[in-house]
Amino acid sequence: MSNRLLKTLLGLLVGLLAAWGIARLVSGSGGRPEEAPFSLGMGGAAIDSAVIASSEDTVRIAAGVGWTVNGFEAISDAGESLERALEEAVVGQLASRNPENHGRLGVSEQEGRLLSVYSGGDEKLSVIIGGRARGVRGAYVRRPGADEVYTVQGTIVGLVSRAVDDWRERQILSVTRGDIVGIEYEYGDTAISLARDSTGWRLLPAGMAVEETAISSVVNQLSGLRAIGFAADTVADTLTWEPAARVRVVGPGEAVVGELTFLERAEDVGYYVRRAGTPVVYTLSKYSGDQILKREDDLVPEPAEPSESSETGDVEEPVEAADTAATADTAVAAPQSG
Repeated sequence: MSNRLLKTLLGLLVGLLAAWGIARLVSGSGGRPEEAPFSLGMGGAAIDSAVIASSEDTVRIAAGVGWTVNGFEAISDAGESLERALEEAVVGQLASRNPENHGRLGVSEQEGRLLSVYSGGDEKLSVIIGGRARGVRGAYVRRPGADEVYTVQGTIVGLVSRAVDDWRERQILSVTRGDIVGIEYEYGDTAISLARDSTGWRLLPAGMAVEETAISSVVNQLSGLRAIGFAADTVADTLTWEPAARVRVVGPGEAVVGELTFLERAEDVGYYVRRAGTPVVYTLSKYSGDQILKREDDLVPEPAEPSESSETGDVEEPVEAADTAATADTAVAAPQSG
């Protein structure tokens, strides 16, 4: 074996030993990877509430008549999605048992997100979920008070990263298209009423037919109207809602199934929307708002213009009469010349 080859092999061996030493220093362990001594599953216990706390915000999810988040209406499957995410979470191998690595891995009390889950009024789970883990599609996790840090994979990583507004219900109105039989608009002193009968949509009280494409876009938006976000409390408290547009959606039996107030946002970026009976102020995209807020000119088809052929016929008729008169004069004059 040549000296050059021997030196190369020794160099590789030194490099491998150095890498192993660094890995051992970081994890504080050696030998076989250590499996996690705990899981995130609730063991069938129903979740009463959960708190996700970080240095940026605190998210409080609670069960009741419906799920709430920080006192607001939450998405209907908030509890179910959290329970499923905990059951499906896979806590993997030991990443470190050196407390000096907690900050770097994002699982320190200052940098991590502390997830506390309660059932029957008792705390059943408490873990700190940190930064994204290397080499796996997941993050690092640690139990409070413990030095050991493990990897965790699953949708729980994304759930604990959600802001309060991401947990809130964004459905403003939900009604079956076929149940919408009337729409009423108010633009200041101007009122527009639309009604659907067996022949289609009509403008009341005149009874003029409504342009099908225009009313279809309105109904499509109203039947499943969703917000893109929520107005901050500091903004919502300052809104005067004048001038505003109001829309009432009428269902079977002339029952009002939804009453909405629209206020155009500054710089033409969309609308603030409030539904009667709730103090929540939603934000709506400009496209969705424009599809709903129609004026009479947008709804009633323009009268058809006279066709070119009919205009030509009006011009030709006196010409034909003139030709006939000229022929008659010629017929009368002919005998006189003889």
